[in-house]
Amino acid sequence: MTSGAKWIVGIGVGWIVAFGSAGCSGSSSGTEEAAAGAGPGAGDIPPETQEARSELPRDTTPDVTEADYRSFVASTNDFGLDVFTELTSGDTNVVFSPVSVALALGMTYAGARSDTASQMSAVLHNGLPDEAFHAANNRLALDLASRNIAVHETEGGEKSLRLHLVNATWAQTGYEILQPFLDVLATNYDAGLKLTDFVSAPEASRQTINDWVAYQTEDRIQDLIGPDAITSDTRLVLTNALYFYGSWSEVFNADSTADGAFHTLSGGDVTAEMMVQSSSYAYAEGDGYQMLDLPYDGNELAMAVLLPEAGRFGEIRAALSSDWLEQARASLASTSVDLTLPKFSFTWGTESLEEPLIALGMTDAFEAGVADFTGIHSVPELYVADVLHQAFIGVDESGTEAAAATAVILDRWSAGPGEAVAFTVDRPFLFFIHDSSGVILFTGQVTDPTS
Repeated sequence: MTSGAKWIVGIGVGWIVAFGSAGCSGSSSGTEEAAAGAGPGAGDIPPETQEARSELPRDTTPDVTEADYRSFVASTNDFGLDVFTELTSGDTNVVFSPVSVALALGMTYAGARSDTASQMSAVLHNGLPDEAFHAANNRLALDLASRNIAVHETEGGEKSLRLHLVNATWAQTGYEILQPFLDVLATNYDAGLKLTDFVSAPEASRQTINDWVAYQTEDRIQDLIGPDAITSDTRLVLTNALYFYGSWSEVFNADSTADGAFHTLSGGDVTAEMMVQSSSYAYAEGDGYQMLDLPYDGNELAMAVLLPEAGRFGEIRAALSSDWLEQARASLASTSVDLTLPKFSFTWGTESLEEPLIALGMTDAFEAGVADFTGIHSVPELYVADVLHQAFIGVDESGTEAAAATAVILDRWSAGPGEAVAFTVDRPFLFFIHDSSGVILFTGQVTDPTS
């Protein structure tokens, strides 16, 4: 099929058919599981969620150099920390997934052109050619899928690690979608088109997408897209869902957990359940902070806990960048630590990321009549109506559960061992769940573990 070819997508009752130009036939797929086959309900996808997608298979050996991949990981972290800075000016608990947002925007970027594409690339800190950028997104997803560890017995009890990441796009039936865009979605994001009817049934379409997100995140992300976010003008919704569960490499003894004081930013105290453990951890301290890495089962992922000195939380938070974190982590060394860490669990969002992304320079994409997504649809009528994100995190003695989902809604417009170090997390702190590739999956701040 030539680069100018396009698909007109249609849907029947209980089945999907895609109409293409000469030389292209539609295909359907019920594949929702991650590359490692460890997704929720793998192989049990209802017929109405089957996909019409490009004939091209996913590229399971993406061609991206190590240098480009390292650059991509650093850029993704920089983007995530930029958004985190925009989101955390207040003193509330926050958690979000830079990877989820970046992947959803990466799919959207595949259809952006002219200044819209340039602005999105700059906000994503992308310094790679488009082909390498999308290949790097693909490699990241494949790498993360390989981290899964089945439930197994240990001296500390059952342990496991689950990382489920999946992309999907939802298109208005009968709406023109260009073939090259579909090819990028299929080969690099393992995604096709889930056909729906935004025009006649926007509320039913919204519920369908929300149900899919809840299914993919073990029901941790509920009602990602709120009422009225989907309208009869919606033509395309691009979604990413990310679910994580990791047992600690060394679990905490629940019998040792006890109530303790946690000092909030306002100066008051709350009573939190404090977990305690004395062990060897990768630990560092610097000007105004302590840092510790808590590894998960398999030692490919860890939670970095960054504890600013009392009175310096805002200063340390403002200094964050991928370079700052990389330098801080470079000084981590095995140290005997007496750790005290609060249990916490909360959901953040759904939040609109429109204002943070505009503040970072992604302006044209949100402006009807200015946005250029002619890589998706040949007529320049699409614009981003909103970018929505919701995330959950729960930390206890056994490990961490976290989930996130992102939706990009495109509308059509008219018109060293020694004496133990004390690491007592009894005041506001920052956390980063990171992979051995260096990418940060989840980041957040805890200002009140009881909230």
